[in-house]
Amino acid sequence: MQPIGFNKEKASAVLKKYDIDVLIASSPVNVFYLTGLPTLHVAPNPILYVLSNQYPSLALVKNDGEESLITWITYRSIDNFSWVKDVHGIGSPKAAMVTISDKIKEWEFSNKKIGYESHMPTYQYQYLKNEFPNATFINGDQAFLDMRLVKSEEEVKRIRKSTEISEKAIKTMIEEAHEGITDNELLQIARRTIINEGAEGWDHLTMGIGSSDPEAPGTGIQMKPGDITRFDIGTIWKGYVSDVSREVVIGKIPEGAQEIIERLIQVQEFCVENIKPGGYPKELYKNTMDFNKSLTKFGRCFITGHSIGLECEETHIFSPIKKLDISFEENMVLDVEIWQNFKNQGLIGVEDCYRITKSGCERLSSLDKNIFVK
Repeated sequence: MQPIGFNKEKASAVLKKYDIDVLIASSPVNVFYLTGLPTLHVAPNPILYVLSNQYPSLALVKNDGEESLITWITYRSIDNFSWVKDVHGIGSPKAAMVTISDKIKEWEFSNKKIGYESHMPTYQYQYLKNEFPNATFINGDQAFLDMRLVKSEEEVKRIRKSTEISEKAIKTMIEEAHEGITDNELLQIARRTIINEGAEGWDHLTMGIGSSDPEAPGTGIQMKPGDITRFDIGTIWKGYVSDVSREVVIGKIPEGAQEIIERLIQVQEFCVENIKPGGYPKELYKNTMDFNKSLTKFGRCFITGHSIGLECEETHIFSPIKKLDISFEENMVLDVEIWQNFKNQGLIGVEDCYRITKSGCERLSSLDKNIFVK
């Protein structure tokens, strides 16, 4: 089996950049990234995720790119899912820590620099600190992020398919929308479509009807004429996520909404047209905000571009709260979203996935960006 996104040479370069001798993955998403082991909550059988409190899966990669994997001893199908050859079975949390410590000693890193995830369980971190008092422990979050930001062709393929299914779910919800339909019924339509299209599941099913909270659908609220309904869907296809959002209204679009959406589409397209390899997020963000100001004296919009892949928001590359001090690179995949508050109906806007190419951006999503009318 070949790696999906992990690259031995890239991992080695990243670890040397951060002066890390061995990096430990403890979260399901990073174990999956390093090894392909189905540790995610949407695996065909998410048993490794469910039992991680009893049989934690851990992965190590050292500064030459060599890997080692520790997982539940009863799981016998590792060869079908993982490219890692050095695999150790465990039957308890204690056994996992003994095994990982033995591997660090075997690699002669007992007094070297050990990278770890900031979300590593406390018992794991404390065990390692006690076992290796002469080692230097380094937060490895940025190292993992550096490995994951630029996507392989297989990763892009999976995000593209995920985006296609998310849009199919949104399109089906729009087609079946009518006065009186409830958010619960719409959620069922989304779930059914996603599963019928072959995805493992959904990362998020965000939906707001009128002034309802889009982060907490499922209250039984009904669609009625004049309410702007927002569907914000993230499907998971072979572990990889998408993020697409569109609005629909029954009857007439509320006064002023169409003008806002048209401007926000212009702002999004200006932003995307100016994303190129070698460009900088801080400069892009400022220029995009200035462009919005050139279109209107009123209406402050929210501009966000976040990396997308194994997680919906791997990191914010540019947003009101964060701008990374990096340059854009070919094969980064971004979700670019532009929002603005509208009267008593919350945020309205536009959101799409893009792949950075040699010359600019390729749009992965395809739905019309304007408000749909039923």
